[in-house]
Amino acid sequence: MKRIGKYWAVAAGLSVVGLVAGASAATGATTGSTQATNASSASATTLNRSMLLTVGQVSQADPRQGWSVQRDTGILPRTFCGPASQEGKLVAQRLARGYSDDMSKTGAQYLTRYNSPAAAKAAYASVVTAVKGCKGAKPPSRTHARKLTVTSVKAGDATTILRWYDYPLPNDPGSEAGTFPYAVTLKGNTVSVVAFWGYGAGVKPANFQKLAVAAAAKQPR
Repeated sequence: MKRIGKYWAVAAGLSVVGLVAGASAATGATTGSTQATNASSASATTLNRSMLLTVGQVSQADPRQGWSVQRDTGILPRTFCGPASQEGKLVAQRLARGYSDDMSKTGAQYLTRYNSPAAAKAAYASVVTAVKGCKGAKPPSRTHARKLTVTSVKAGDATTILRWYDYPLPNDPGSEAGTFPYAVTLKGNTVSVVAFWGYGAGVKPANFQKLAVAAAAKQPR
C-alpha cells in the first residue's frame, strides 16, 4: 500500500487499561428492576487475562505466519475502525491484549464485560454497526478501493466476522493490498472483539474464523 495512513500506526491507539470498576444501577429504577440489575452484576464473572487469546493460540490458528509477540502492557496498535469498533457503552470491565510478528502483521483482542446481558447485546450491535460504517473504509488515494464482507459464525451467543479489504485499482498495479478482519462475539454479559490487520491477504478467512471460535470458547458469560 503506497499511502499507509494513520490506520497502520503501530505505536498509537488504545492503552491496555486492565480492570475498570463496574457502573452502578441507574437511579430512579423500581425496587424489582434494581434488584435484578444488582443480581445480574453480582453473577457476572470477573474478567482475567486467562480469558484472552495467547500468542501461542494465535500462531496455532494461523500457522506459518510468524506470530511471536504478545503485548499485555503499553500501547496497543490502533484498530482500523477506531475506538468505537472495540467496545460499546456502559462498560463494567475491560481487558486487551496485542499480537504481532514484529514486522508487518498486528492484531488485538478486546474483552469487555457489561452489567447485564441486555447491555452486552446493545454493545455487540453497536460494535458491528461501527465496523460496517468504518471511517477507515475511505481509501487514502484514488488508486485504491475497499470492500466489506460480513459472515456469521456459530460461536458464543452470536458472532459476526466483518472483513475489510483494501486493494489497488488497475491504475496502480504495483501497490500493496491490505486486510482488516474483525470478529465480534456476544456471550452473556461479555463482548469479545478480535481485530487484525496486515499487508497483502492478511490472515486467511478460514484461519481467522478459527481465531474467532477459539476466542469465544475462552469468553465467560
